[in-house]
Amino acid sequence: MKTPADFRTTPLAIAWAINSLAYSIIYPFIPIYLSEERGIPIEKVGLIFPLMGLAVILTPPLSGWLTDRVGRHFMMQFGQSSRALIFLIMAVMAYFQAPFELFAVVLMLNAGVGTFFQVAADSYLTELTTPETRPAAYSKIRIGTNVGWALGPMLGAFLARTPFSLMFAITAVLCVLGALYTGRTCRPTAAPAVQKTIHHPPVSAWQIIGNPSLLKLLTASFLLFILTSQLYSILSIYATQTVGISRNILGLVYSVNGFTIILFQLPVTRLMDRFKLHQSTRLLGGSILYALGYFSLAFCDGGFSLAIAVFILTQGEVIVQPALYTVVSRLAPRGGIGRSMASLGLVRGIGMAAGPWIGAQVFAAYSTTPVMLWGILSVFAVVAGLAFLSLRSL
Repeated sequence: MKTPADFRTTPLAIAWAINSLAYSIIYPFIPIYLSEERGIPIEKVGLIFPLMGLAVILTPPLSGWLTDRVGRHFMMQFGQSSRALIFLIMAVMAYFQAPFELFAVVLMLNAGVGTFFQVAADSYLTELTTPETRPAAYSKIRIGTNVGWALGPMLGAFLARTPFSLMFAITAVLCVLGALYTGRTCRPTAAPAVQKTIHHPPVSAWQIIGNPSLLKLLTASFLLFILTSQLYSILSIYATQTVGISRNILGLVYSVNGFTIILFQLPVTRLMDRFKLHQSTRLLGGSILYALGYFSLAFCDGGFSLAIAVFILTQGEVIVQPALYTVVSRLAPRGGIGRSMASLGLVRGIGMAAGPWIGAQVFAAYSTTPVMLWGILSVFAVVAGLAFLSLRSL
């Protein structure tokens, strides 16, 4: 039976689907555009990902401050509209073949502006739900996001046969549609009143990052994020240049990631809960699947085998993500859960920024030796899994 919260949060889930659809249409194909269409060396192309990751790390504090100051609804609209404008600028840049350095700067700006909608939408969701209904609402948001990520690469693969300037322009139009949709369906909420909260003793930053178990978890997570960042960076170039699949097939391969999460996230989590698997066991198992999935890419010879590899590594994602947040919540000191969660987000941002650059260097050295290429990168998941296993006492 649907609750009132279900009906209130459905438009927000659809908004997330539109936004992720817009971004995923172009994101996996940016390395291909820069390396194949523009002839820029892959080592240089890899620099855009640390820059984009740096923007994602630096802008959330500003996004949060603006959201609290000017309102959630306004910032959702501003974030989507601003991103539409940036994508339109990128369409013009692609048409006139702007210098790589300018592209890198604008891509960094684009990534930073993207946090405006994300932070505002997450804050807006808290106004629509109660603590009891919030987990289910966030699950719906995650599914909506992955619907966009499943469909986006397929549409992007079709559009990749057209000029890339058109792809950027279509992405801009989708961002505008997203803003129009949220403006019509997501009504502004009243400014939340200051609520009384239970005050806990102050928690210093050292109490959080100085926790040996949390530090070990964050270190292992960082290693894992280095590997997972290869999915939408090095894999796209490897699949088209080394394996030799078309961009259309590449889009279908990427859609496997989104559809796997949509179909398996809840059933797999419930199955592990039913058997009461320890969180460290889940993290180890997920890391193993990550390693197997990425290493199996070395033996792929076409779209079907690539899709199987992506399915395997995505199962690792399905298992690891809920377990990570569960362990962080257990390790967080009283009064410091927010900053503990933020520390995981920070590590994720750094890993996702550094990972593509590391992958680009490994690809440049071993692009003709896939076993070495994916073997080296998969080691990150193996080491992470062993570190996760040491947390079995939690």
